[in-house]
Amino acid sequence: MKVVSIFLALINFLAGILLVLSCISSDETLAWVAWKTALGIMGVAFGILTFKDSAQPVAQRRMILYGLLLVIAGVSIVAYGIHWSVVSGDPKNTVMLVGGSFFLHGFTSVLGIAGDS
Repeated sequence: MKVVSIFLALINFLAGILLVLSCISSDETLAWVAWKTALGIMGVAFGILTFKDSAQPVAQRRMILYGLLLVIAGVSIVAYGIHWSVVSGDPKNTVMLVGGSFFLHGFTSVLGIAGDS
């Protein structure tokens, strides 16, 4: 599971960078830009922590907490993407893809830690 978690960390790291960069020249509401920036920073930070944990172990409790935060954020993003798709009639596949990636990264991180014990 750790290999999958590290691969998803790379994908989430890149997705986080793209989310932050997409906010630079957007003409969206301030709240939406803040949410996208926060999620992008979270993806980058947890991606870095997963890579750091694979090289030099981070405290196990922290990694479990970070994994659970990713699971919660992923499920929330997917639920918001489904809600947005139903309300607007325009499916937001990218939102659900990012949410699913966050969820899987957190899930595999927690399972990888549980498998080591």
